[in-house]
Amino acid sequence: MKKFNCILALFLGAISFSALAEQCSIGRVESVAGNAMLERNGRLIHADTDILLCKNDKLITDASSVMQLKLRDGSLITIGKDSEFKIAEYKIYKNKPNLALFSLTKGAFRAVTGFITQRPHRFEVKTAVATIGVRGTDFWGGYGISENGLDVIMLSGKGVYVTNNQDETVELDADGLGITVIDGLALAQPTKWDADKVARAVATITP
Repeated sequence: MKKFNCILALFLGAISFSALAEQCSIGRVESVAGNAMLERNGRLIHADTDILLCKNDKLITDASSVMQLKLRDGSLITIGKDSEFKIAEYKIYKNKPNLALFSLTKGAFRAVTGFITQRPHRFEVKTAVATIGVRGTDFWGGYGISENGLDVIMLSGKGVYVTNNQDETVELDADGLGITVIDGLALAQPTKWDADKVARAVATITP
C-alpha cells in the first residue's frame, strides 16, 4: 500500500508538473528597460529577461519602464510605460482556431503578430471600453494620448477590428488608420493619424 501511494503521488506530481509546464509555455520576457514587475498568483516578482510567461500573468511597468514579450509563435508585444497588461489565454491548435487573449487595464502596448494569425484565430486585447482584434498585423493601442479615450492605430498589416461595449465594430484596414474609442459614445469612422499623433503613441512604448 505504501508503495502504491508513492507511485500515485509521483503520477499526480507528473500531471501537475505537465499542467504547469503547459500554462508556462506561452513565451518569455524578451527585454526590460527600467523597473518592471510580474504579478503571478498574487505575488510580485521582478520581470527579468528570460522569465517564462504563464497564463494569468500580469505585466506591470512604472512611469519610466518598458518591457517586451516574445510569444511562442514569434509574436512580439511591447508593454509601454505606466501600464498593466494581462495574459488571459494562449493556445496554438492543429485542428481549431488559435487563441490569444489579453487585457489592458491601463497604459499602452504594441503588438506585432507571429504565425499564430496565419491560420484561423482569435487574437484580442480587451480594455474597459473596447476589444481590439487583429487579422495579422503591427498595431498599437492605449490610453493617454487622447483626453478621454482609448486610441488604436494599425501601423501595418492585414487589419485591426475594434468593438466597443455597445457591440459596434469598426475595421482599420489601411496602414496609419486610427480611431479613438470613448465609453458610451458611438464609434467614429477611422482617420489617418498625422505624424505627431503617431510619434506620441510610439513614445509610450519607447524606453
